[in-house]
Amino acid sequence: MKDLSITQEYMICTVNGKGTISSYNQKAVACLVVSGLLEMDLEKCISINEKMVSVCAELPEGMTYLKPLYNVINQGKPMKIAKVIEAYTVAFTNKKLYELEDALMASLQEAGVVEPVKAGLLSNKYSYVPKKDIVTGIIEKIRAELLEDGEISEDVIVLTALMDKVGNLKDYFSKYEQKELKNKIEAIKKSEAGTLAKEMVQYIESLYMAVIIPTIFSTLNGVD
Repeated sequence: MKDLSITQEYMICTVNGKGTISSYNQKAVACLVVSGLLEMDLEKCISINEKMVSVCAELPEGMTYLKPLYNVINQGKPMKIAKVIEAYTVAFTNKKLYELEDALMASLQEAGVVEPVKAGLLSNKYSYVPKKDIVTGIIEKIRAELLEDGEISEDVIVLTALMDKVGNLKDYFSKYEQKELKNKIEAIKKSEAGTLAKEMVQYIESLYMAVIIPTIFSTLNGVD
């Protein structure tokens, strides 16, 4: 099995029993978009400046699972990050979300980390869900790096920070472990060292506070 990206691992740890992220779970959908933006920013195929994002290079061949998101941004001029996220959270249809999820799930099928399950008791249709051992492997990697005295990778820190924002750490860790994980992320965020991990955690935090929360708030209150 090849190494999975941040967004692929986030998808694995966040999908429901049908292999999708519910459009009603706006935090989870928004963080999926943030994860994709972060990946493309790190690969320097998009550029983020203040609250704007624009395409600056072709999407790498190995990141085709983010092509639907890349296409949303690729409008020939800078686009507000808020508008990108709103395209997935407050649009009239879930078409863009389904396209992104389908692309990600196709990449996970190719990687051999998901398995088919019947979409319903009376249905002949199948959906795909992550294999239990794959989920366990990701969670154990987080536990080993952040709860034990091991080397901490940027990918694990970012994935944990995203899961913390969504609120699904509770699905995999005890209350004590959740507290320890959150303390570790806070320590990284407040550290004096200018590490990439710190920058990425701050990136997630700034996007969440400046874009995701206002978007969800306005939706709940029926404000366009």
